[in-house]
Amino acid sequence: ISFCRFLACIFCIFTVFVSS
Repeated sequence: ISFCRFLACIFCIFTVFVSS
């Protein structure tokens, strides 16, 4: 399990959510 990859995914979604 790539935790770093998972964390990056969460950060990406969070950024898009805030940007919207």
